Amino acid sequence: MSAQYRRTRLVRVGYAVVGLTLFTAYLIATFPYSATLSKLLAPMGLEVSSRSQSASFPFGAQLAGVRLSSTSPASAAPLIESPAVTIAPAFFSMLTLHPGVRVKAALYDGVVNVMLRPSGGGTAISYDLDSVDIASQRLLAIPGAGAAGKLSGSGNLWLSSAVIAATGGGELSAAGLTITSPFAAAPIRLGDGHSKFNLDQGILTIEEFTTTGGDLTLTAHGTIQLAADPAQSELAIEFTLSTAPAAASQLAALIAVLPHPPGPQPYRLTGTLNAPRLS
Repeated sequence: MSAQYRRTRLVRVGYAVVGLTLFTAYLIATFPYSATLSKLLAPMGLEVSSRSQSASFPFGAQLAGVRLSSTSPASAAPLIESPAVTIAPAFFSMLTLHPGVRVKAALYDGVVNVMLRPSGGGTAISYDLDSVDIASQRLLAIPGAGAAGKLSGSGNLWLSSAVIAATGGGELSAAGLTITSPFAAAPIRLGDGHSKFNLDQGILTIEEFTTTGGDLTLTAHGTIQLAADPAQSELAIEFTLSTAPAAASQLAALIAVLPHPPGPQPYRLTGTLNAPRLS
């Protein structure tokens, strides 16, 4: 092979690399980030709004003041708010002609990474949560009650507006979990929690939920029938409690209002998220 031929070949390869780089840069620069995200959220009955948008180096877009809301008239308040969200194209989904996006959001003092892509008339989601502050979320508003701690976990979901959640599953863990109750003089420590769940045809099944290292040890399993308005989701959960001896006096008022003393007989939680019933 002559030196001239090798130089010619290298020049052609160089042109090809430059051309491919410019084409890739063009795709990245012109990718419809906001439009794609809105299209992916629409099958779930969700919409997104933001205060401003700017370019994110080396590619993608950064949105500020992001609000995720339900399109249901009964849900006026935003489900999630984030001060900063970075959106970039999911390159593999672009190659399959189903454009998706990767989203990294600052969420309640933590971080969430999500990959969304259209799939079968709905939206496929892969997510990873890291140290999200439970106390800052607004999904639940039970008078006199609340929760705190750091939530982490990962999983995969397939969502659509028709069935709320068709398939999926994952694991979630909570560190430093505490709850407040009008029947307890001080916050109740549950310690660390771990759960496994799956989704099928709009029903979330809690396969396992356990807590360790707190004033109360809680184990639970059951189902939640998801609704378009999360607060109206229906509960069918059984759980058991055991009390740490050192916390018995602190929890005496709470134990007194329970349907029966803690023990092997489970409690049953029914009703909805915003109007639960305990038996």
